[in-house]
Amino acid sequence: MGRPLFDLGKRLGVCASMVREGVSLADVGTDHGYLPIWLSLQGKISRGIASDVRPGPLCAAEKNIVRFQANKITTRLSDGLAEIEPWEADDIVIAGMGGELIARIIRDAPWLKNGDKHLILQPMTSFAELREFLAAEGFAILREEAVLENRRAYSAILAVYEPEKVHRFPGFAHIGGIDASTKAGRAYLKARAISLRKQAIGLRCQKELEKADQVENIVSLLIQRIEEGRKGVEK
Repeated sequence: MGRPLFDLGKRLGVCASMVREGVSLADVGTDHGYLPIWLSLQGKISRGIASDVRPGPLCAAEKNIVRFQANKITTRLSDGLAEIEPWEADDIVIAGMGGELIARIIRDAPWLKNGDKHLILQPMTSFAELREFLAAEGFAILREEAVLENRRAYSAILAVYEPEKVHRFPGFAHIGGIDASTKAGRAYLKARAISLRKQAIGLRCQKELEKADQVENIVSLLIQRIEEGRKGVEK
């Protein structure tokens, strides 16, 4: 399908897998523009915008667009989605940045509250805060997948504005839609459990006992999900 391609890597690869066929794409915080270029060369998207808040990454993206002859991709200097019109993007990828920044970008673009728009999000930090924000704003997580890259577990989220499909459950903010029957899913949940356990220890040192208990309850839910996932594989 198309000409030979460079390797996106697993983190961006899982984001690419969530993009719909034939859509127009906006890649926010594009860096070198690899994701929209790869999707264009694959023939998966009709057109794409590679945007960034800094001129440097856009310059790199423009060079790669020329290098790979990805003529359907244009660049845009933009703080989040501020300079992108609603009609220009069906699928919006916001990857490789903190969850709180991703939430701010979504909050500043009210036109995303449209069931026709798909959000593909890959937070590097503040995972729980991002999931809580999405739920509070009416964005349902349709799919979430964990991958392992360079010995670290990452998660990508596919979300759409469908308030009636928002579903919270115990530990939702930390578990999300992660499938614990996969090695990457268990690794992701284990990393979250380790981080939260350290947080609970810190809270106990500060005599914040009630908060520490709440965090440890979440750790227990994560461990339970990991064990259930492992047993499911063994069956």
